[in-house]
Amino acid sequence: MQSRINLCIIGGGPLGIGLAKELNEGGIEYDLYEAEADFGGVWNGDGRCGRVYPSLHLISPKFNTQIPDYPMPEAYPDYPSHKMMLDYLRAYAKAFGVYQKAQFNTAVTKLEPVGDFWDVTLSTGEQKRYAFVAVCNGAQRVARYPYPACPGTFTGAVMHSMDYKHPDQIRNKRVLVIGAGNSGCDIAVDAVHHGTEVYHSTRRGYYYYPKFIGGKPTPQWMLQLGNKFASKEETMAYVQQVFKLAGFDGTDYGLKKPDYPLDAAHPIMNSQILYHIGHGDIKPKDDVASFQDKTVLFKDGSSAEVDTIVYATGYDRHFPFLDAKHLQWKSGIPDLFIHIMPRNFDNLFFFGFVNASAGLGDGLRLQGQFVRSYISAYQQKSKGYARFMQAKREDNPDLGQDYYIDSHRHLWEVDFWKFLKCARAYRDMLDER
Repeated sequence: MQSRINLCIIGGGPLGIGLAKELNEGGIEYDLYEAEADFGGVWNGDGRCGRVYPSLHLISPKFNTQIPDYPMPEAYPDYPSHKMMLDYLRAYAKAFGVYQKAQFNTAVTKLEPVGDFWDVTLSTGEQKRYAFVAVCNGAQRVARYPYPACPGTFTGAVMHSMDYKHPDQIRNKRVLVIGAGNSGCDIAVDAVHHGTEVYHSTRRGYYYYPKFIGGKPTPQWMLQLGNKFASKEETMAYVQQVFKLAGFDGTDYGLKKPDYPLDAAHPIMNSQILYHIGHGDIKPKDDVASFQDKTVLFKDGSSAEVDTIVYATGYDRHFPFLDAKHLQWKSGIPDLFIHIMPRNFDNLFFFGFVNASAGLGDGLRLQGQFVRSYISAYQQKSKGYARFMQAKREDNPDLGQDYYIDSHRHLWEVDFWKFLKCARAYRDMLDER
């Protein structure tokens, strides 16, 4: 067994690449293991981890998805395609020397704590020992379905959104998409152009954000409102009024009224879902009540005959290499301090398991910088390290988590600005000497 004081990165998606870049710049030794043949994570359409199909584009705009010290190409549109995003991530990895530290087609099969170290077993059969481990294997690993399952049996084709790769899978089919997150809405819109009929089942009312307002990406337009209004409530009331004038109030299309504030759920960024509902291309339906052969019965008493069901009902976190007994759990997910560190381990990090209504860039870079600062403070056992360790044991920082609706996907939703402020404060704390 090889013994050395360095760090193991599990996964070569955006967060794994971003962390590796920061470690390179900090002179910290690491190895990165990626189960696929190249970088990209969910954007790697050639890998089993890919969650893309031909028409897919980003739901977060270029301006806040790009990494601050590595802007996207000028030629990229406001909302790049998934292929552009993949090219960008790989160019980023190449520009900052991450490829040289990566071992592809190699999965981590076991992670076991041994004293102050971690023993890492690889799919090659090798076993290595590391001082630190960063888990970056992605949040979209295992398909999540409604539980308990609806009664009855559906005899048509069934797939999860993670399995939707090409419109040929639904071509000339009567399609039902279940779930109103971004994936569900995007796939329902895609199905309009390839299926014969499209139904969309949702369990509650939702807000739908246009991708553009005033010629700008909507998140940019909202950000530039700044302190125009005296309170957050006034700001959100104005935003909601503009959305309605732009034709983005679901109740105007016969949909249920949301029972939560506009900003109390992860935004659904889609300029076409209501358009196609208004044109009859997508037929909105209530929550599913039961199945009978190819007939789907809905809770409002209506029914539909369909050939294919696509469940866009989210994901469960999955760490098959790490025994669940090693982690502390809360509501079915690991209980992580600021969604990054287990309170019961001082040498284990999780990246990519925090969600916010913002793009990738700032959060990716900050989390990598946090690890650089932490490892330096850990090695020096500095004043800042002692303060942080006490905070990790005792603090329960306000990340806005209690504001969001009660659902599985919002267990790791945070107020992006509160998260950034908090992570920066702890990074600065760690930098104290």
